[in-house]
Amino acid sequence: MCTALNYTNGHHYIGRNLDWDFDFPNDVVVTPRNYPFQWRNGKTCTSHNALIGMAIIQNDYPLYFEAANDKGLGMVGTAFAGFAKYFPKAEGKDNVATFELIPYVLTQASTLQEARALFDNMNIWDIPFSEQQPTSPMHWIVGSKEGSFVVESTKDGLKVYDNNWGVLTNAPTFDWMSYNMANYVNLTRHEPTIQFAPDMKGIDLFSRGLGSSGLPGGVDSVSRFVRVAFTNLNSVCDPDPQKNVAQFFHILSNVQQVRGEAEIKPGVFEITQYACCIDTDTGIFYYSTYYNQSLTAVDMNKEDLEAKTLVSYPVLKEFQFHAQN
Repeated sequence: MCTALNYTNGHHYIGRNLDWDFDFPNDVVVTPRNYPFQWRNGKTCTSHNALIGMAIIQNDYPLYFEAANDKGLGMVGTAFAGFAKYFPKAEGKDNVATFELIPYVLTQASTLQEARALFDNMNIWDIPFSEQQPTSPMHWIVGSKEGSFVVESTKDGLKVYDNNWGVLTNAPTFDWMSYNMANYVNLTRHEPTIQFAPDMKGIDLFSRGLGSSGLPGGVDSVSRFVRVAFTNLNSVCDPDPQKNVAQFFHILSNVQQVRGEAEIKPGVFEITQYACCIDTDTGIFYYSTYYNQSLTAVDMNKEDLEAKTLVSYPVLKEFQFHAQN
């Protein structure tokens, strides 16, 4: 389970909470412009946009969970169990495997419109990275300053949706999630007007924030979608880049999972393994982990982006704090 967020306030930011019941051996990975991508459809991409994101490197290949390129475009994949369906290789289509979809899009597209055009003739190919790593049921959000869209491959084929919420969680489908938002149209960040009955008296607005009463508080995918969408669309922050990084993590913290809330099997819990935010204007990747709440940053522009080899930084997961005395 995961929550992805596309956020713009001066700069553009994209990132996510990654929620899972075990820890991944992941790194922050920079893919320079001349690293050769060998797509499974037989084509090769040797000169392309540079990328930064969280990934597992297998056989010198970056398996990205999310990433952004040096042109201001980002992409995040989240779990889509029970609904994702991929298809055999199709003649006349652009066949792309799930594990290579994020780099496939971000290496080639520089704008949201260019990214969307890549899906016009695409087939999400049901082919695993290896025998030991089968395909994972996923859907994706692609975002920039211009907005975002969602891509889902289901039994009905490939669907691309405009995303007015700037949010993606998990199942069910994105169109259902959007339809469900009608249940929450009365939520407001303002002090509510009493509408219980005509000329109603005797109701005491005993607390601040009553306009948000009814905002779902569960860690399930539907509750997280509604809660982070409400928080995102009502976010108010000065257009200072560092303040907006903090704001981004505050929005995600509203849907983070704490150990003990979601037991997957006896003694095994799903938690927010890490949260991340990519400032696509600066190329800086920020992250925190479950036990290391301090923000750590990796700047892609401090690397040689004309190189041919991957650059990786191990994720700092141990508890850290700043002592003032």
